Amino acid sequence: MSGSSITVSEATPLAEQPSIFRNRNFLLLWGAALLSSFGISFFLFTQSWYVVHELRLEASLGVLYVAASIPRLIFMIVSGTVADRFSRTKLMFLSDFTRGVLLTGLVCWFFFGDISLWTFVGFAFAFGILDAFFWAAEGAVLPSIISRDQLTRGNSVIQMTNQTSFILAPMVAGILVSFGSYALVFTVTALMLFTGSLLIFLMKVDEEKRAGGEEEAFWASFKAGVRYVKNSRVLSLIIGMSILLNLFMVGPMTMGLPLFVKQRLNGTALDFSFLEAGLAVGMLLGSVVIGILNLKRRRGKTSLTALMAAGAAFFALSFTEGVWFSLGCLVVFGCSLSICNIPVISVLQSFIEEKMMGRVMGLVSLASMGLVPVSYGVTSLILAAGVPIHQIMAGGSVLVTLYVLFVYVRFKELRELD
Repeated sequence: MSGSSITVSEATPLAEQPSIFRNRNFLLLWGAALLSSFGISFFLFTQSWYVVHELRLEASLGVLYVAASIPRLIFMIVSGTVADRFSRTKLMFLSDFTRGVLLTGLVCWFFFGDISLWTFVGFAFAFGILDAFFWAAEGAVLPSIISRDQLTRGNSVIQMTNQTSFILAPMVAGILVSFGSYALVFTVTALMLFTGSLLIFLMKVDEEKRAGGEEEAFWASFKAGVRYVKNSRVLSLIIGMSILLNLFMVGPMTMGLPLFVKQRLNGTALDFSFLEAGLAVGMLLGSVVIGILNLKRRRGKTSLTALMAAGAAFFALSFTEGVWFSLGCLVVFGCSLSICNIPVISVLQSFIEEKMMGRVMGLVSLASMGLVPVSYGVTSLILAAGVPIHQIMAGGSVLVTLYVLFVYVRFKELRELD
């Protein structure tokens, strides 16, 4: 399928469609996404705080991140193929339920054994594998439960939920640790994940057997998904932009922001927390805007324009020397990222063939979230060569912005994608 031949099937007029908030399956998925994102945020915050505060191993936090990132990256390669061969809701159920079982075991460990750094490394490794399958299945199941005209709104609601969890969950977890115990936080997290898995179990999704099922060899099915992406210029361009965005902007921003605060702004830990909150608030605002507008036309142009705005905001951030101006740049950057990501994911879900949905969404996840650890490695090497973090950020923003501008001018089919 070539990029120029992509068409989006006609959908029922919006006026005749019930609200997504009256859609039982969507409400169950939304509830599961809320509980899963809060639960994972609880876990990540609490394990990090335990390692820093109780084990006194601040320098070992990177080991936890690597333990989660490497298996996530590896299994993301095949998670989409698995999602196309088996029930997506069952994959999501098993992922959340298994995480709940693991955390129940961790709570028991608190009472009957000694918790060490390697305890959390093992759990991070397991969570990384389960994350890969959950994300691929979640991205592929949404088009099966809501109409294509409502995909933008549905994705924005899920995105708002995720961003809210990043803001609120660490605060709530911190309160529970301060006035309760670590075992209490992990117990609450396990209950969240068990409840989320129950909501997924209650979903009634018609998941008929797809082409490329058990009768087709696994790797043949995987290669068919790769060919499907290669033969679509639109998909190839979108994945290419996602790779560049995450390698040269999101990675350096996530890893380098503490260094930027310290070296460029001469700021404190409080300043760093303000900037991180500003980024999360910006992404939440962008999700709200897209959810209200529920874009159904010119989504390609909107995403490209928003990505150029994100590049400009990131470039401006790299040259700021004041906390408040940096905060404003990060709010704009986060808002632009959401306005870019949600419409493009929605339009992908609109035209990808059902039998290929899992494989394509798995590759999209790999190009975005999966490659962030690679970006960390590249950024670390450049820092080791003596390049200041603000110059790395500026160079990355210029590279991404120029590429997006080239795509906007050169490839009409992506610019005019609805």
